[in-house]
Amino acid sequence: MNDRNDATRRTVLGLAAGVAATTVAGPARSDPAADAARTDWAVALDDPAIRAMETVWIPMADGTRLAARLFLPAGAEARPVGAVLEYLPYRLRDGYRYRDDIAGPALARAGIALVRVDIRGTGDSEGIIIDEYMPAEQGDALTVLAWIARQPWCNGQVGMRGISYGSFDGLQAAAKNPPMLRAIVSTCGTDQRYLDDIHYRGGCLLQAQIDWAMEWQAVMRSPPDPTVVGADRWRALWRQRLEAARAVTIDWTRHQRLDDKWQYGSIADYRSVHCAVFHVGGMLDCYVDAPVRMMEGAPTLPQKALIGPWTHKWPGYPDPPGHRGPPTPAANGVPGPGLDWLPVEARWWRHWLAGEANGIMDEPRFWAFRQRLAAGAVFPRDAMGEWISEDKWPSAGIERQAWFLNPDGLGRAAGARVLREHRTDLLVGFATPTTYSSGDTTSWWREQSGDDAGCLTFDSAVLDAPLDLMGRPVFRIRVRADRPVAKLFVRLTELAPDGRSHLVSHAVLNLTHRDGHVTPSPLVPGHDYDVTMDGLFTCHRFAPGSRLRVAVSENWWPVTWPSPGLGSLHITTGASSVDLPVRPVRDDISPPFTVWADRYAQSGLPPAPYGDRLANVTVSGPAGQRVFSLNTGTNTPDPHLVEAIGMTIGYAYRARRTIREDDPNSAEMEAEANAIHQRGDWKTRLRAWSLMRSTATHFHCRETLEAWEGDRLVFSRTWEQRIPRDLV
Repeated sequence: MNDRNDATRRTVLGLAAGVAATTVAGPARSDPAADAARTDWAVALDDPAIRAMETVWIPMADGTRLAARLFLPAGAEARPVGAVLEYLPYRLRDGYRYRDDIAGPALARAGIALVRVDIRGTGDSEGIIIDEYMPAEQGDALTVLAWIARQPWCNGQVGMRGISYGSFDGLQAAAKNPPMLRAIVSTCGTDQRYLDDIHYRGGCLLQAQIDWAMEWQAVMRSPPDPTVVGADRWRALWRQRLEAARAVTIDWTRHQRLDDKWQYGSIADYRSVHCAVFHVGGMLDCYVDAPVRMMEGAPTLPQKALIGPWTHKWPGYPDPPGHRGPPTPAANGVPGPGLDWLPVEARWWRHWLAGEANGIMDEPRFWAFRQRLAAGAVFPRDAMGEWISEDKWPSAGIERQAWFLNPDGLGRAAGARVLREHRTDLLVGFATPTTYSSGDTTSWWREQSGDDAGCLTFDSAVLDAPLDLMGRPVFRIRVRADRPVAKLFVRLTELAPDGRSHLVSHAVLNLTHRDGHVTPSPLVPGHDYDVTMDGLFTCHRFAPGSRLRVAVSENWWPVTWPSPGLGSLHITTGASSVDLPVRPVRDDISPPFTVWADRYAQSGLPPAPYGDRLANVTVSGPAGQRVFSLNTGTNTPDPHLVEAIGMTIGYAYRARRTIREDDPNSAEMEAEANAIHQRGDWKTRLRAWSLMRSTATHFHCRETLEAWEGDRLVFSRTWEQRIPRDLV
């Protein structure tokens, strides 16, 4: 998702800064010491030290033009500077203007140009977009980088920055090694699209794919601005976008294994990357593993990582100039503590794009926030914990400790080998309701004991000293199933003395993918398999008096689609274990960045529903056949005026997840997205809707896209298809 506090992964915000862009002249800031000491990183667009250019056209080889906004240090034509590209399909002129109006001026005043570009076929750019990260999109990125490097205000050194979609595009460009690309900032993105994107996880189909598909349609198919592309052209350009629309839910569901679709856009060989990489992640984000995976895969590449307690967020932006009241969504870093990110990023760019000797690469390469309690338990107060660092990653100081799943619980030595049975419980999973937590606290991990009750659990003895973990736990499970298709979901939690169970890490695996994701194969019922599952990266301190708990289940609803039938798993104790990344308990140095404390507590935001496993869930029907329905969002856009351009925009997202407790093929996932754009008499509206059901052998997908100009329906298309289940 993007930066919205109450939306899904990449939702375009209906908020925008009400400050008009201006073009002004004035002296450029050139004193690094003064910039490092600055506290006023909320820079107005009329600051004389910067120059903002509203719409610049960048030509592609086929004649298509991409729309860009530029933020330049004043005087850059006389003293060229390094430049950074942010390349997104998220409507730079309206939907993301609020955030660009903060990052662009701040970086420009620090001596770095920011070039914000709408991807082909989105926002005000010409052409069409068919799907994510297609060859045309990736080729255009290289063309834009070359164009930037040739501009008189650029010194030839170029970087890329981005969160989520922009992070993907930066990593994909880096893998092609264009000569002008010196460094990237990759925030909440992934180098491996199948392993931990929004489509599949561990070979399991994610609910997030259905949600994102409808967001995709509503955002990508919205029209360009007539005042930019012309009152005589916008309608034809919009029609071109609508006619290019495909049923993305259906398209993505056809590709259930790691095939060419997902391999394209992933980094196949880390040796292909030569630019420096600054990874930024959040422990509540689905992409938290990408920084550690890439640092482990390319140990000689200059890399840094910063992993906070956050969801799918930047670490923190200042509020816009003149802002009053609660932090804006652009403040990010939620849950707190956030940090003053733009000064850190400016140091990175000035080192790599301007050759400034500011010591950023001499500091510890890896920073993470060590949590003492799940963030949702204390929100809106900051997560409990502290920042810790390692000079490099992987760190030689991390010790691997094996803890065995024994008949009497978790132990350091292997116990007796006994079969423990677990029958599918379709209600396990509500306490960890999504892989892609957003600023909406209902999407965050919750207290786990309710889910634990439906699982096999293995508890350690009470800890008599703190236990620090930093890294990815590895679960090694000997498992057998009684059906050819089954899943395995494993969680590591901290079991507190009061009985509450706090999530630390987890992993999921479609057991037909036990030997890899390219060529899955059915299970042989009754046969034992030794499977290895990497848990999500964690940085956590277990308190004395707590216990470690490993919980095992076959289901993770409503996050992953259930297996075709109910069944049983058998786990062999003594032969199953969890390998923990233990960090010595020690004092750590103070971080080289400014931490923002309790920004959200000061705003009076409500607590997260941490103790309510079934928040937003309705239950109906008789015992044994109860229907559980999780409903989130709305289908009514909340309009916001973008004062700088006089346009009103609004987006709304709604989702429903329904299952009957005794039937996995009662599962339904419905998603809807609505978008409006309006200025005066000009008004457009889009609605995208989808519904997915299944039988034991097929997925049934239905998808609709509708568009209105004023009150007149100008486009309507419905797709429907039965798709064979590919061992999912």
